[in-house]
Amino acid sequence: MWFIPEVTGVSPSPRGGIACTAINSTKLIVFGGSDREPSTYDDVWVLETAGQRLEWIRVTPSFHQGCKVYPRSGATLTAIHDKIFLYGGQEPLSEQRFSDLKCLDINTWTWSDVQVQGTVPPARHSHAAGCLAQQCLVIYGGSGEQGTLSDVWIFNVEQSAWSHASSSGAAPLGREMHSGCMINETSMLVYGGRGADGKILCDAAVLDVSKMKWGDVEPTPFSRCAHTGITVPSYTVDSGEASTSDAATSSVLIYGGFSGDAVEGDVLRIDCKTLEIEQVRRGPRESDMPGTVPQPRFAHAAASISWSSGTPTQQAMIILGGVNPNEDLMDVALWVPDREISTIIE
Repeated sequence: MWFIPEVTGVSPSPRGGIACTAINSTKLIVFGGSDREPSTYDDVWVLETAGQRLEWIRVTPSFHQGCKVYPRSGATLTAIHDKIFLYGGQEPLSEQRFSDLKCLDINTWTWSDVQVQGTVPPARHSHAAGCLAQQCLVIYGGSGEQGTLSDVWIFNVEQSAWSHASSSGAAPLGREMHSGCMINETSMLVYGGRGADGKILCDAAVLDVSKMKWGDVEPTPFSRCAHTGITVPSYTVDSGEASTSDAATSSVLIYGGFSGDAVEGDVLRIDCKTLEIEQVRRGPRESDMPGTVPQPRFAHAAASISWSSGTPTQQAMIILGGVNPNEDLMDVALWVPDREISTIIE
């Protein structure tokens, strides 16, 4: 079910293309994005969520000598221990794409350049990124200088080096504006996006990075791009208890995005083992009470956080920001999975 929480503090200005990552399931680190002017941002914010009390806090980081972090949209933030890695993005007016790798130390709130050994990935935005085995950053796809990408790159934090990973199996088509969710320590589930021909994609596939092998590409009935995806444990219908968080027992929740026909506001669930998909909540309806369901949107941000509201603590999906045809947004909403998450909600 949807829940619109009260949020204190001054919030970031409305925008899309935000980079976001969660720390210990109790706070979100938010960076950058752009609005429809377009104004592009390089600001850093923290959204505290501990104790079900949400508060925006503006952070003013310092910079190691020589480090510059340019405003950008469509970048990714990935947390590895107490470091946040910023990769990629673009400046919309100039269409400049970035290939630099920056590190934000959340103990000191200091930006630094990552001194990378060897070859770096081609510049890109609207890619997917994740934390691999608590020691590497993995990226897939995105929009490069020559169009959509289908490559996989891994950054080893200890070695400070990128490697271009070759994969086996039937790799999905190159894409941008897709979601890529780590469903365990070494596997990423990729869903949707926009292909080289502009077609909005509907397929899902899992990359097992430990074997560098793609699983079968599974089509779905739902085309989406510029949506979000987050991994949550599955819940058993009888007990309501969360199952363990490996790929065989977890789900990916998809929210919003553009289907090719409309900006969407529904919630989809993908079973990480079978890649079966279902709609668990349709978009806003006339019967919804005002202020209880978020507006449809795309180019928003989402993360998984711990949440308890009269029930045992569980993982919930938090969404923020984004755009729709009418306005830029910076509201916050929570989707708290029902115990019967596997049952389609009419």
